Amino acid sequence: MKALIFDLDDTLYNQEEPFKQAIQAHLPVQDEQMEALYIAFRLHADEVFEAATTGAMTLEASHIYRMKQALADFGYDLSDELALTIQKDYQENQGRLLLSPEFPTIFDYCHENGIHLGIITNGPHLHQLRKLQSLEMANWISEDLTLISGQVGIAKPRKAIFDLMAEKLQVLPEEICYVGDSFENDVVGAKGAGWKVIWLNHRKRKTPNSPYRADAVVEKREDLLAAIQVLG
Repeated sequence: MKALIFDLDDTLYNQEEPFKQAIQAHLPVQDEQMEALYIAFRLHADEVFEAATTGAMTLEASHIYRMKQALADFGYDLSDELALTIQKDYQENQGRLLLSPEFPTIFDYCHENGIHLGIITNGPHLHQLRKLQSLEMANWISEDLTLISGQVGIAKPRKAIFDLMAEKLQVLPEEICYVGDSFENDVVGAKGAGWKVIWLNHRKRKTPNSPYRADAVVEKREDLLAAIQVLG
């Protein structure tokens, strides 16, 4: 392994926490419901991501849709106004993110072993950039090896965004490993580009029916370093 590339959202940090804070500031959703609600939110976000990216749907409309649909699944009927208010709080909470504590050790291991580090993330450029700044990712990963779909005009799982990273790294696809939490975007996208993949399945999702399989599956961030060392 010559390069290890990471997804951002819900991989390098726990995306459920800022979501939970935003929801519970406005609705009486219990803690035990929160993970299932968050998974529903992510699924509904995926439904409209392509439309929001291409301009077929406005970003605001996609935010309303994913919030209202997720909460409707749990019996909450929201107005567009409340959905946007919760979304605003969610985005503000994302400006105070904390890197999951396992990653500094992983990054140090990679630096000590000459493994390049990078990030590929889907989302609007400035929005994702603010998250990266909040996490202080520049301490470990250069801006040149950070690809944001909204900046480069290509989104996961399209092979082209993985190929762009491989071109920047100047290494062969089979020498790159990707770490991400989304099977559809991360496992399918990276394997389609000829990379190795570690699926961080910490939400314990069922493996979809797909011709692609991750090279390793871990359910806890604490187990990532061991999986990286095996693949490396």
